[in-house]
Amino acid sequence: MATLLTWVFRLFMTFMGLAFLLGLVVALGLYIVWATLRWLLTGRKPQVVMVWQQFSAMRKNFGQGGFRGQTAPGSEEAWGRAQTRSFGDQVVDVEVREVVEDAPRLPPERRG
Repeated sequence: MATLLTWVFRLFMTFMGLAFLLGLVVALGLYIVWATLRWLLTGRKPQVVMVWQQFSAMRKNFGQGGFRGQTAPGSEEAWGRAQTRSFGDQVVDVEVREVVEDAPRLPPERRG
């Protein structure tokens, strides 16, 4: 009798697992249809597409020698082409200026 209950429980859990998996597949399919229709009607890409495009761009940039596109001289890609370097672009992070103690300050904000 115990083995019969064990087999019934296993069958029940198997069917519950399959029902859960089928529910996930149906929900994913409905989301894909909804996101595609919204994309076609509004022109806004789904967030999943945007994230995937950003991930692909980061992966491509990283494969080209980092996020700035600069590599060591003589380095080549996996397919044999030389990588491009962009040394002409300069990024200014901070402009240096002197801090003066007697500089005019903004008036205190009035609360009212």
